[in-house]
Amino acid sequence: MGIQVHQVKGDVIELIFNPREDDLRVGENLCILERGGHRGIIVQILEFRMVIYPSLIQEQLRLVLEDSGMLSPELLHSLAETSSSLEIAAMKNLNIAVGKIRKLAGTPWDRWDGWIPTRDVEISRVDDQELFANCIYSQSNLLHIGKTLYGEPFYIEGQDLEKVNIVTGVKGSGKSYLSKVLLLQLIEQGAPCVVFDINKEYIHLPKQEVDPVTGKVLKRGIIHLKAGGNLKLGIRQFGLSPLLTLLTKFGLPEVSAMYLENRVFTILEEAKQMELSGRKAPFLSIRHLIQMAEAGEFSTSEVVNGAIRSRLEAARNTGVFASQEREAISLRQQYQAIREGGALIIDVSDLTNLARFGFVQAIIDMIKDICEEEIALGTERFPFVFFEEAHLYISKNTIGYIVTRSRHLGITSFFVTNMIAGLDESVLRQADNLFLLYLPFDDDVKHISKSAMTDKETMSSFVRRLRSHHCLALGNVTSQYPIIFKVHYLEGIRTAGETKYFFKPRTGEALPMRSQPQRPSLSAGVEPEEKRPPVRSKIQPKGEVPDTGKEAARQATLFET
Repeated sequence: MGIQVHQVKGDVIELIFNPREDDLRVGENLCILERGGHRGIIVQILEFRMVIYPSLIQEQLRLVLEDSGMLSPELLHSLAETSSSLEIAAMKNLNIAVGKIRKLAGTPWDRWDGWIPTRDVEISRVDDQELFANCIYSQSNLLHIGKTLYGEPFYIEGQDLEKVNIVTGVKGSGKSYLSKVLLLQLIEQGAPCVVFDINKEYIHLPKQEVDPVTGKVLKRGIIHLKAGGNLKLGIRQFGLSPLLTLLTKFGLPEVSAMYLENRVFTILEEAKQMELSGRKAPFLSIRHLIQMAEAGEFSTSEVVNGAIRSRLEAARNTGVFASQEREAISLRQQYQAIREGGALIIDVSDLTNLARFGFVQAIIDMIKDICEEEIALGTERFPFVFFEEAHLYISKNTIGYIVTRSRHLGITSFFVTNMIAGLDESVLRQADNLFLLYLPFDDDVKHISKSAMTDKETMSSFVRRLRSHHCLALGNVTSQYPIIFKVHYLEGIRTAGETKYFFKPRTGEALPMRSQPQRPSLSAGVEPEEKRPPVRSKIQPKGEVPDTGKEAARQATLFET
């Protein structure tokens, strides 16, 4: 490769290259070795700049001197001689690639310690296999999630994906698509998954197929559970803490919440003792609590009982509470159905904003109990939980609890959001992996840089230049090395949400279309200049008068159509 080192400032290196000879890309990796030596560095391209011509600098200097009246004939002659000696014909084709020094070259790559090579170097591309050998550590749990910039299949190790992951990007960049790719790969590997779906984006994924006679799972897939539909819970299943969260969101005062908590806690403890003694505990529904409030069993104050009753009525209207025992569904039984591979899609799209907080917390508490059972049994079939737009229905305290306790409980969480600023800084600092799609906003880039996985310059350079459905992976899955890949295409699988449109595509009608010039494809390279069609200028040459009659007829046809 005809690339030369221009200069090095700190960990930023500038390389001069001819784009007609060396086609470099943002995110590409280069190995710079000293000629005749064994030391070298690994550099990743951040951005490109144009070389400043020496003649252009002197022309600017001449204009400044002319404006100031300081240009003499002798100085003009000197500038002309200097310009002719410095002008290089090939310089008009040169560019500068700005790169970041990442590692010390070797087997394996090591952390860069500040050493830089001389200018007498050999520069070569780092192929994908060498990149994988130094950044992807396989333990035979590989998940296929896309392709590299040069078309090689991109795999990540399943164990490195565990614990805390963040998937973010602006709306339409493909963040939910990537989360579906990750979900289906986890299902294929036999992992149990739980998805909180707020926009009905996951309910169309392949369903689980079960033999109706034997009950054996024939094909791994999803099980759709709709909150308020086929997913209703009793008070004991829902849990006391999520119930209080729900009622507090509905405006229950703290004093009234204290009376309710004391009474319900006593009832739940009595039910637990009955089961320990071998007796069946009675079913407790929201209707029973409302009757207790009407009978004044929570407090001697009518105001307290009235406040509790009104909030319980609001909770009942959400539809997530079972009024009879046969309506209540066991989340543990549903989890057993996907324990060897599959996903429970918890559809919370029909719940109100206030109702989602308590309901999701109830499901999280059940998942926590399932994890504790898996630990006690030693089976350790821990779930992977996807929070789609988590900032809309989970409080910062709950997210902080999940992140802090995830390593102890075994839960792996995916926070999928286009509002990265809605995630607290403590979550970013404890994240194990980042999957970043297109992020053009300065505030988002600044906030995500608090994760401390890499520098702000790398984030700002990469995430603003990502093409559609391209992602920057960074974290344990890449050994903290930024890797750009194209997300795997899910052929034959419906991944779009239930977006409703007023305008429908028209068929069978011939609509006038303005002819567009055929542009070269970005992936196919750029055509040579001599093969490109000439650009037509809209400016009329002198002496020519446009045919106004034809132009008026053309415009009339367009507007009448």
